[in-house]
Amino acid sequence: MPQIGDIELAGTSFMLAPGSYHRTSDGPPEGRNGRVEINDFVGGQHRALQMERDTSWDSAGVGPALFGQGVEPWPRLVVHTDAVISPVSSAQRVHAIAIGDHVYLGIGRYVYRTVSIAAPAWANVTQVADLGAGRTITGLAWYQGSLAIATGNGLDIRLLDLTTLAITTLLAGFKGNWIVGYANRLIASDPTPGNESVLKMTTGGGLDTRELDSPITNMTLHGGKVAIATRSGIWLLGGRSDPAAGKWLGEPEPLFSHGTQSNSSDYRFLASFGGKLYTYLAGEVMEWNPNAGSTRQGWRSAGLEGRQCYGGTVAGNRLVVSIQSRSGSYELWAWDGSGWWLMSTTTLAARVWPAFLAGAGGYDLVAFWDGDANVAYDLYGMVNRSATLHSFASSGFFVTSMLDAGDRTSDKAWRSIGAQFAAPFIQGNPASSDQIGLTLAWSIDGGATWTTAATTSSSNPGQRVHTLSAELDSDIVTSPFLQIRVGWTSIADWAPVLTGVWAEYAMLDAAARRRRWSLAVQVRDGVICRDGSRETQSGRQLSDTLWTAWETKATVDFRDVDYDVNTVERRVRIIDIEEIVAKPADAARWGESTVRLTLAEV
Repeated sequence: MPQIGDIELAGTSFMLAPGSYHRTSDGPPEGRNGRVEINDFVGGQHRALQMERDTSWDSAGVGPALFGQGVEPWPRLVVHTDAVISPVSSAQRVHAIAIGDHVYLGIGRYVYRTVSIAAPAWANVTQVADLGAGRTITGLAWYQGSLAIATGNGLDIRLLDLTTLAITTLLAGFKGNWIVGYANRLIASDPTPGNESVLKMTTGGGLDTRELDSPITNMTLHGGKVAIATRSGIWLLGGRSDPAAGKWLGEPEPLFSHGTQSNSSDYRFLASFGGKLYTYLAGEVMEWNPNAGSTRQGWRSAGLEGRQCYGGTVAGNRLVVSIQSRSGSYELWAWDGSGWWLMSTTTLAARVWPAFLAGAGGYDLVAFWDGDANVAYDLYGMVNRSATLHSFASSGFFVTSMLDAGDRTSDKAWRSIGAQFAAPFIQGNPASSDQIGLTLAWSIDGGATWTTAATTSSSNPGQRVHTLSAELDSDIVTSPFLQIRVGWTSIADWAPVLTGVWAEYAMLDAAARRRRWSLAVQVRDGVICRDGSRETQSGRQLSDTLWTAWETKATVDFRDVDYDVNTVERRVRIIDIEEIVAKPADAARWGESTVRLTLAEV
């Protein structure tokens, strides 16, 4: 049956005032333009989704430049196969300590010495001590100018004279598992079965002991004291010895209680860095910062998790941790105090027991290949020392987090991307002729696949500003998320600094697909309808119907002007209403007025 009025609203027919009908889309216009920019790289990587300052996802081979204002290829990596050292495995810890001009490594039954800290080139290590068949070194420590060596419940603790390389016994019957040199004395955990929670201290007049809450699993120096990890928590031991009385003056103080060991990697490393204490606990790296306002008595997550941990150390100017990630890859991560930077990743042999080198041979860190029969290990230059002893990686890439333009639920047509390289001075060797390759790529599937958008190259270190950009096919590059990858290749001794990444987009708003009407209806007694009939309701009744629907915020049925050919009844609300009375006297007599309405589809 044909509609008798121009429209029908809330079950009532209305005739429109001529020229008043408008129908539009509701909400913001589709395709509004925007731009995402990243120009602050403080906070590191491992940031999956972009938040306020989260800019970078896992990006192997890059590190911060210009104090986080940019990114450059980092660190320098050289693989060395050593003809002297014995094989290393994830099941056998490597211990390291720097004394004098060398770094000493305890691996299995042997102690090795690296080249001098001042040496400009690396060479095979030198074996300086053999603790005998069946012995395994469990700890190294500085003790009154000598190297103390512990082998658990095997030998008494030995002292290695670093000049003559002669080995002597420290004290008859004094065995140790973990050992630390402190206050010119030696602190050791008791390896005797049943006594694993006992702490032993030399005093200059014998040994003193303290009993802790559970077996001791690690020790290190922190804040002028000895930090001691047990299976239940962490303790701090300070004080001094009294040689005359043969006593230790001081008691262990509880720092943190975890409850119970939950993972074989718990407390796998214990390291003091930047005034804070770090460890691996319950599947993630934890930071002790009593001023952080944490709910765990000062302990909080540092933002790196994994299946297993294979050690950690402080090298160069960062904390370095080896993990097996949740995806199964083996990764080395560096923490600079504000964020994590991925040094290397592999699905083959794990890089285990990272140890500091203090600059020996021009390197800052060594990481061993798990189970490699040829005894290969990675050497990392983390600190820039000169044009030849630099910290540049041979290649690297920077990957943004998943950019969403502040809306993770709406599709965007990504139209263009770009990368800006800039620095106010030459980064690297100014005389280099190395030709650097730069690439720009994008992904809309979380990094599963990448499409190269632009490439360029430069062989001029003096060119301090580079721009790399590309237009995208916005009908193809459509997604709620976009990732951008910037790559460097063929790096020898210089590289441009990435200082900005950007993407332009058009927002495709699904929420905009609703209708909105702006119209005016005639409200008076005896309105003549489309079919020539007269409306039976008075003008005042028609007006009251509209005002009541607006006042109650009612959702009402609406038949549009084209209902006869498009028989769709929509649900709307009156969101704005205005009544205009041309002749007040007639309005009182006949109920004559014009009511302007704004309707929104719900």
